[in-house]
Amino acid sequence: MSRRKKNPFSLKSNNAKVFLFFLIFTSVLWILIQFSKNYTKEVEVGIRYTNIPEDKIFNDASDQTLRMMLNGNGFRLMNHSWSKPILEFNVEDAVFNSEDQYLFYVDKESSILKSKLDFKGRVLSLHKDTLRLKLDSNLEKKIPVRIAQNIQYAVGYGSDKGLVVSPDSVTIGGPSQVIDTINDISTEFLNLEGLNLDYTSELSINTSEFPPTITVVPQKVEATILVSKFTEGNQKIPITLNNVPEGIEIKIFPKEITVVYRVGLDRYNEISTRDFMVVADYAKASEESSFLTLELTSKPPSIHDVRLQEKQVQFVVLK
Repeated sequence: MSRRKKNPFSLKSNNAKVFLFFLIFTSVLWILIQFSKNYTKEVEVGIRYTNIPEDKIFNDASDQTLRMMLNGNGFRLMNHSWSKPILEFNVEDAVFNSEDQYLFYVDKESSILKSKLDFKGRVLSLHKDTLRLKLDSNLEKKIPVRIAQNIQYAVGYGSDKGLVVSPDSVTIGGPSQVIDTINDISTEFLNLEGLNLDYTSELSINTSEFPPTITVVPQKVEATILVSKFTEGNQKIPITLNNVPEGIEIKIFPKEITVVYRVGLDRYNEISTRDFMVVADYAKASEESSFLTLELTSKPPSIHDVRLQEKQVQFVVLK
């Protein structure tokens, strides 16, 4: 039987192990030599401001980054290549401040700058030597909540009070120039069809149209609808004639009109003719017409879908 020929480059051979050792060793040595050399690199650092007054809010127009040219060995520059350094500036250390603007001087030779950067090489140059912090007045105000809704009741059902929101207003905060333009705020869309039972749910406030500097408290409201059985009712109401000139007698036909409405069964017997007023205003009469338009000027708050069976009444002038 023939012997299998041994491969001198097999991984199991001593020659291969020695070769791999020297390959790894020389590679590591080369990396160390390269990283020990000096390099010049432009880096961008982030800017963070601290101790901002409570009645002020950060304006995005402020300087938020600073580009600088650094010189140092590869090890010193490595951290600044992998992650973005952050420089902090205390508002109280500003070299100049006004009502809404603070200036900070940055010296490339300063040991404080290197300390903040945690960098032991050289800072060769800065893109700018002065940083500007701009602040806005932080304003708060209450605004009403508007419900974006489509509510359809089942046949024969309705609600006396309709949709009730709690709380009915929220507090918004942010830059005064933005807050002054906001007069109300809407919720997520509420779509209900065939509603025949009481309904309660939480609705989120819609802040998608606001910049991130705007805060809203609370961010959710409770929506409640008390549903009851409804029926149709009607009342015959006498017509009140207004603004008839002195010395003129006006006759109208008919003298009363039927008002039709929907009302909850539990409120049906509470409705009476005294709750309504229908007016015909002679001051609005047209010379070309013998009819006066009727207006429903008073009605109870618990009825819905109110309508007059007739919208006009005929009149005759008797002198």
